[in-house]
Amino acid sequence: MKLLRLLVQWLRKLFRRQSGAAPHDEAANPPKAPDPTGPCSPKDTMPPRSPAPPVGLTFYTVYIPTLDGRFYYLSTTDYPAGEIVVVPFGPEDREIPGIVEGAQFFPYGKTPLPLWKMKYILDKAPEPIAEIYRMQKSLTSS
Repeated sequence: MKLLRLLVQWLRKLFRRQSGAAPHDEAANPPKAPDPTGPCSPKDTMPPRSPAPPVGLTFYTVYIPTLDGRFYYLSTTDYPAGEIVVVPFGPEDREIPGIVEGAQFFPYGKTPLPLWKMKYILDKAPEPIAEIYRMQKSLTSS
């Protein structure tokens, strides 16, 4: 037993010489944190925060006159209300023209339709088709 105490004391002395402090001294004198105002502060090394990306999708309501119905479509391009666009429709994805009535933003968890059912607006309608739609609209509204 006496030999064990001597061994422990010898190990403590050896540890103090090598590290300069005993392990129980760390609680009384914790190591100091680096100075944040020093030459290499965290503010200098961190890139600026970018704005958070939107956590949802913009759904466009497209009115298709030939079907007399309104349908939701997605798009990577912004379309104003009244824009005449070409959209895929049906299981064969027939390309038919439609009129954008508006856009609504929905969070990912609250979309009006499952995303796997959604289709994208293909493009703006060619000018001859757009003119025909505009003329039909002006005739029906008169």
